[in-house]
Amino acid sequence: MCGISGFFSPRDFPAGTLADMTRRLVHRGPDAQGIFEHGPVHLGHTRLAVIDPAGSHQPMLSADGLTALVFNGEIYNFRELRAELQQRGCLFATQGDSEVVLHAWRIWGKDMLAKLRGMFAFAIWDEERRSLFLARDHLGVKPLHYAWDGTTLAFASEIKAVRAHPAVSRDLDLDALGLYLECQYIPAPHTVYRAIHKLEAAHALLLENGELKQWRYWTPDYRDKLVLSDAEALNELERELRASVESMLVADVPLGAFVSGGVDSSLIAALMTDIGRKPVETFNLGFLGSVAGSEHLQAEQVARHIGAHHHPLMIAPGDVLGAYDDWIEVFDEPFGDQAALPTMLLSHLTRQHVTVALTGEGADEVFGGYSNYWKRARDERLTGILGHSFSPLPWLARGLPPKLRKDRLVKAVIEPKNRRYRTIPNVFDTLLRPELFTPAFLGALHEDLGDTAARHFDACNSAEYLDKLMWVDTALWLPDDLLTKVDRATMRYSLEARVPFLDHQFFEFAARLAPGLKVRGRSGKWLLKKLAEKYLPHDIVHRNKQGFVMPLSEWLAGTLKSEIERTLAPDAFGSRGLFRPAALAKLLHDHQHGRKNHAGRLWALMALERWFARHEPDFRLG
Repeated sequence: MCGISGFFSPRDFPAGTLADMTRRLVHRGPDAQGIFEHGPVHLGHTRLAVIDPAGSHQPMLSADGLTALVFNGEIYNFRELRAELQQRGCLFATQGDSEVVLHAWRIWGKDMLAKLRGMFAFAIWDEERRSLFLARDHLGVKPLHYAWDGTTLAFASEIKAVRAHPAVSRDLDLDALGLYLECQYIPAPHTVYRAIHKLEAAHALLLENGELKQWRYWTPDYRDKLVLSDAEALNELERELRASVESMLVADVPLGAFVSGGVDSSLIAALMTDIGRKPVETFNLGFLGSVAGSEHLQAEQVARHIGAHHHPLMIAPGDVLGAYDDWIEVFDEPFGDQAALPTMLLSHLTRQHVTVALTGEGADEVFGGYSNYWKRARDERLTGILGHSFSPLPWLARGLPPKLRKDRLVKAVIEPKNRRYRTIPNVFDTLLRPELFTPAFLGALHEDLGDTAARHFDACNSAEYLDKLMWVDTALWLPDDLLTKVDRATMRYSLEARVPFLDHQFFEFAARLAPGLKVRGRSGKWLLKKLAEKYLPHDIVHRNKQGFVMPLSEWLAGTLKSEIERTLAPDAFGSRGLFRPAALAKLLHDHQHGRKNHAGRLWALMALERWFARHEPDFRLG
């Protein structure tokens, strides 16, 4: 795993611009750094050596010097592609996957993306075509950010490196702040900066003849469903998932696995053990002084069952505060997923033992693991009728007070079908914006999460409502929250995370499964749990789902109480001009006096103010 950076511009910039951008990504690749500068093109790279450690240095040039590559990720089918390219006459100087990407461009051009199986973000400069080609993997496991002003294209793995380019404006995107306050992260293509964009998953950019083109190169097909019995589906799932896990065990460095104590990561660790026929290194984090939110005992049970070498890490509130400033620096923009900080602490522990860790991210989105799915499918049988275009109820419901309109069923009646599901976190509901936000902030907002969710809902070609819900989460919540969390937390300590449930060919198989194999009655991940029964203890497989969350309510009422009061004070976040002072005071008062549990909201605000203090201390609106 690595960090990439670069820019293309006919303009002249200070000589150290690329070096400064690249230096900010050293944590992603501590093993080697390199730069390539030729005329208008500038490419930088920091390397974490995982495959072919002695070779595959980057930026990588073709033998004739006409093509240059910077690459972040892993191509799991690189050996098969290497053999195919050798048959086409390509000569290889290294044993790694980066050179495969370089030759693939020379042979297939942008059609190479149909050949790649892996997680990646890369940039390729082609001197003959005078073109710069960038792409991000199918499901957004690896990040890529860019800024384009019509003349200069700057890009990098992380915002901090793009932001360092002198041509990139630091003006904030207020719509992005509004989206963050709605869902605890900023969805692509937005970033907190108006000039910087996230390249969305399965998208590519081509800069040629002064024109920047962007397109989606892959969309899963849900239409051609497999006709399988339950037993046949179970056998196919085992075969496909084993193949995905096995492809991700290729490395020239030690591997391990995160094990939360839930089904997803535990099954991956069990399959690693079964395929490798040897104990694996497993890593887990728990919380001291609180049972709620901690799954360390279940993780230990899984480790014993599969015969793993287990490494637990127990943390206390002081550990959280001690790492908070580091967390704000790591994520570059406001990010409120409370699981991010403990994941970063866990990554620190894990990196002391291995260089690569497999994780269970994506299983819930692929196999319907959230209770949201069966609840929404149940509700739709009613709201589909009540919210029909011929029904008077939507018109009547719009006249209700905002606090009543934000009820899930009422909102579904009012909204068109493609906007009824806005993915998982709902921190500050958009209907409450007028009573929470200042007039200046409210007047600057033009977008909410429903716009993005509707776009993804419509893009799914399935006739099944459940498929569309899962795709909304896969295209939105998964890359912009869960995978962002894992990438930044692990790369902070130069740890590579691999995600077997998000191999795109495995995803294509799962998309062809009937929704009833995923969500059956009130049981999510039905088929996946049937497979897990073969490898894990029954009580682990069938215990109630529990997210990887800190005991925030307990901590905010105790150890973190003074911290949240200081953060939201009138001379801190209260001075930013985003929230009405009375609304902010009521939020804190109601939580501290037990009237409502606002732990998640307070945490999101604390993360936002810490970000302001670190990156934009002088920001004031109005």
